[in-house]
Amino acid sequence: MIKIDDVVGMGFGNSVKLSTNVNAYLLKPTLIDYLVKGFRRVTQVIYPKDLGLILLLSDIGPGSMVVEGGVGTGFMTAVIAKYVGDEGHVYAYELNKDYIEVAYRNLKLVGLDRRVTFRNKDVRSEVEDTNIDSVILDIPDPWNSLNNLAKVLKPSATLISFLPTINQVEKLVIHALNTKLFVDVKTYEVMLREYDVKKDAVRPKSRMVGHTGYVVFMRFLKN
Repeated sequence: MIKIDDVVGMGFGNSVKLSTNVNAYLLKPTLIDYLVKGFRRVTQVIYPKDLGLILLLSDIGPGSMVVEGGVGTGFMTAVIAKYVGDEGHVYAYELNKDYIEVAYRNLKLVGLDRRVTFRNKDVRSEVEDTNIDSVILDIPDPWNSLNNLAKVLKPSATLISFLPTINQVEKLVIHALNTKLFVDVKTYEVMLREYDVKKDAVRPKSRMVGHTGYVVFMRFLKN
């Protein structure tokens, strides 16, 4: 246990003794800490190992305008919102109103809610935002959204979809190529393994985050 009175007024980087006489360290929580420990989960989420790759592939940054399809718990929403800055914005489309409420509270917890507009609409048919730099999808049938999204994407914009099964990947890739609206289509899978590092005893941890899903990337041509 930690006595609250022992912590109040202490700055980050200090330590406090637990009731077992072990040191606990006061560290400023990172976004990953909030995602893993602070966010309320109501759906399956995209893991940090995949979020990092998706973020880099999307090429978003301060000022980017992003459409997200399928918000769920809001993990991806928070990561996008962190990187678009106050100059950019995230338009988050989600059909389930209950998920939107949870995601909004999660984003408010980390102070990113002002950078996001939630739309209780179907990204496959009801996107109302335009001049979009990137689209990030976490929906089961992203191929049904491509023609609609082509109307709002900037030329050369990125589109990324996270999918749990290879059957979905195949269907999306074939459909994207057949539209002749997308090029540079690539599919990735990320596996992450942490190591235990001790003097004269360095080895992989017994458990690892293996398969979680596939990341499909593509670029949009001028419609």
